[in-house]
Amino acid sequence: MRSRLLLLLAALLLAGAGTAAVLAYVSGAESRALEGKRAVTVLVAAERIPAGTTGERIRSGGYTEQLRVPAETVPADALGALDAALDTLRVTADVQPRQLLLRGMFAAPSPAAGGLEIPEGKLAVAVELSAAADVAGYVRPGTQVAVFDTFNVLEGEPGVPTGDRLAEGRTTNRATRVLLPRVQVLAVGPRPATAEAAEAGQEVERTLLVTVAVNQDEAERLVHAAQTGTLYLGLLTDTTDVGPGAGVDNRSLFR
Repeated sequence: MRSRLLLLLAALLLAGAGTAAVLAYVSGAESRALEGKRAVTVLVAAERIPAGTTGERIRSGGYTEQLRVPAETVPADALGALDAALDTLRVTADVQPRQLLLRGMFAAPSPAAGGLEIPEGKLAVAVELSAAADVAGYVRPGTQVAVFDTFNVLEGEPGVPTGDRLAEGRTTNRATRVLLPRVQVLAVGPRPATAEAAEAGQEVERTLLVTVAVNQDEAERLVHAAQTGTLYLGLLTDTTDVGPGAGVDNRSLFR
């Protein structure tokens, strides 16, 4: 009996020593990563921070956490703390979890734009898209996109929409064309579920509201296409070459 107690005690001591060793290793990981380097403290988002959130709300709402990183890896405008000077400023786009907080993310709200930063001479237009049309979530504020329109073709009028979106029909001819070759994304957010769907606990298709910066002509065409067809986005780089064209329809797709 006594030998069993001794064995149990020895096992407990070994387990405790192992746990202490693991904790010591974890606590020393940061020190090893920073060894020989100048370290700085930066703020990262602990959770998603919605566009328009004020600096005061971010600081008081527990939206951030501090992280020690090598100074050489940190952008010049990275924030190590949120001071009172940022209290009335707002983030101009969603900040994703674990993303660094940068001074350039904050701007004074514009009374005319409701806090959304719009390029000079442009206006903001929001359109509803399916999750797939959003390039699997890679369309984000600041990115450049091409907007495509898929529509039913008016019989006898190639390239002209019927205006009935994508109404089904065995003989219906559909076409897809570039609507806007390049526009800037200002904001991306989920479309709120209707109150009726929420109360009924219904599962609805995930859709997004994407806001882009456009001029008047682009806005008119974008709004019209959103009412008469189905929109799809293409994510662009600085070197992507996209321009207006005849597009494709059911008859020319495989030619």
